[in-house]
Amino acid sequence: MKKQIIKHAIITAVLFFMVGATMRVTAQQVPLFNQYYNIKSLVYTSTNAFEQNRQISFVFRDQFGGLIGSPRNFALAYTGSVRNKMGLNANVTSADIGFISQTKLSAGGGYKLFGEGSNGLSLGTQVGLSLFSLNEDRVNPENPADNVIIDLLGSNGSSVSLDLSLSYRVSQFSLDLAVPNIINESLSDDAYIQINDDNIPDFIVGASYAIELGPEATLTPNVTLRQRETIGSEVDFLTRLDLKDKFYISGGYRANYGVTGGVGIKLFPKLLFTYHYDFGQSDVPFLADGFNEFGLHLRLNDKEEREDECISGGEAVVNKIIDEKIFDENLVSAEDRSLALCYLSSLEEGKRKEKNLKGEEAYQALFAKVKADELARQEAVRQAKLEQERQDEEKRKAEAAEKERERLAEIERLELQERQRLAQQKKEEIDKVLSLATRSVAFNSGSATLKTESYESLNAVAQLLEDNPEVKLVLSGYTDNTGNADNNLMLSKQRAAAVKTYLIGQGGSEGRITAEGFGIARPLADNATAEGRAINRRVEMKIVQ
Repeated sequence: MKKQIIKHAIITAVLFFMVGATMRVTAQQVPLFNQYYNIKSLVYTSTNAFEQNRQISFVFRDQFGGLIGSPRNFALAYTGSVRNKMGLNANVTSADIGFISQTKLSAGGGYKLFGEGSNGLSLGTQVGLSLFSLNEDRVNPENPADNVIIDLLGSNGSSVSLDLSLSYRVSQFSLDLAVPNIINESLSDDAYIQINDDNIPDFIVGASYAIELGPEATLTPNVTLRQRETIGSEVDFLTRLDLKDKFYISGGYRANYGVTGGVGIKLFPKLLFTYHYDFGQSDVPFLADGFNEFGLHLRLNDKEEREDECISGGEAVVNKIIDEKIFDENLVSAEDRSLALCYLSSLEEGKRKEKNLKGEEAYQALFAKVKADELARQEAVRQAKLEQERQDEEKRKAEAAEKERERLAEIERLELQERQRLAQQKKEEIDKVLSLATRSVAFNSGSATLKTESYESLNAVAQLLEDNPEVKLVLSGYTDNTGNADNNLMLSKQRAAAVKTYLIGQGGSEGRITAEGFGIARPLADNATAEGRAINRRVEMKIVQ
């Protein structure tokens, strides 16, 4: 019996030593990398006062080495701002480390004591409910040694806690201080409360400074000190390089977890994926293997963003309905309909219900208007087509008339050209006949009697007058300079009259023939010779209209 008591005492002492060693070395709440940059509210609730957006984050951390009892964590966190002065957060976290599993539900907020925008000093507080249990992967009820742990700790336990934090922001510099579990009270009156006290740092302080490397690059180093009575001080040196607001790379050194590195990539404009890896400490149990940490961070629209999305998205839908002439509302998706109603309601005045009713009426009226406008447009198109056809027909007729005018003008031009040619030909023929007659008409010197050789050419002139009843003939008589000038003038008139008489005798009309004499005037040749005088004794013939 005594040996049995001693045996149990030894086992109990060994188990307490193992539990204590585990608590001091590994059974700490493993600090998530994301709490330094992406979810500061997990540690510093005071940072909520500086948040401008709402965010939901999920983080999972594990070694994936298959080692039973190795640290494993997850966190689901929500943060949101309230009127630029306050911020709220709610978290669900878990930690499976060694023998112990802990799930913590917490909620808190931060209030900005002074400052504007992203600058100032804020105070934060958080209340948490921790639920403890033994790690089923690590503790086996069928093992006598594990049964001792169950007897000592119980199967589960719970506690409530209160955290305080302060955050200071000025320009690019930030300083955060947290005192976790300033109040930590057990609800189950068991040993888990002590484990929780040993598990949480006495205080945490972190400082960072954002350095602008360019318009699309920012480098943010961070130094964090964690102080615990059980293991002393731990210092983390980290830095993160953000590029183009689309991804980042990080690196540094974390006490007990070794060198760390990671990346963050925006899968969508509001969804950030993160991965970090701690290489671990080869000489520390449970920490020798590296740690993988995955995170998803979804930024939620705040009220203004939702309104902006409603207005911009709804306006785009309305414009699409108008531009694409959609007058059947069944062709609009439910999502687009919701956006359009939201936008149209925002244009109305009154209470929400009234605005919604007016928005619905405006939505229905939109399709009616689009349909009416489309019908009016189609009618306008039809009228325009008819008008165009009319104009085209008028143009075609005008072009045809112009072509006809051009054709007739061309015919007229050709006819005129032909008439002119014929007139010119006739004139040439007449001039030829008259010229021949002028040369052929002969008189004896001092006589007005025609010689017989004149008859043939004069007959041609008579025929010319008969063939051209529209013409008139002017006869001009001339003499040589032989004899008296007055006698020559009389003789020239007699000679012209003789030619006229002959032509009338050949059928010419007296009213169409004019005869006059000019004596010795306008000689054609030299009167000093017989040949010249013969040429000057003449009767010139000229056609007039």
